[in-house]
Amino acid sequence: MDRFIDPLFWGGLECMADREDAEGAAAHVSVVLPPVPPDHLLGCPPEAVSSLKLLWDSVGAEIAALREPFERYASFGFGRVKDFDAFAGLLRGWGDVFDQAQQRGWGVVGLRC
Repeated sequence: MDRFIDPLFWGGLECMADREDAEGAAAHVSVVLPPVPPDHLLGCPPEAVSSLKLLWDSVGAEIAALREPFERYASFGFGRVKDFDAFAGLLRGWGDVFDQAQQRGWGVVGLRC
């Protein structure tokens, strides 16, 4: 899941690109987004959408497995993402965005949190 979230929210982490302990096709997906102001905008050109869609396809069905770690370590009860269901909804929303963008051959632009 980190490999899907990192380019969206934090611009990707260097350590994610070459993880050797990951399994499956998504472990070898490299997502390189063009430089944009990191505190304002997410820019994902059409050629990068398919990589993020591939990552989503491999992890989207596994969101339920994150409930216990989320509730233990990340549940703060305030802000927009107050509980696990809101968190899962946010991730599924991004999954839908990349699914639709890939089908249309579009890029994705969004505001960073």
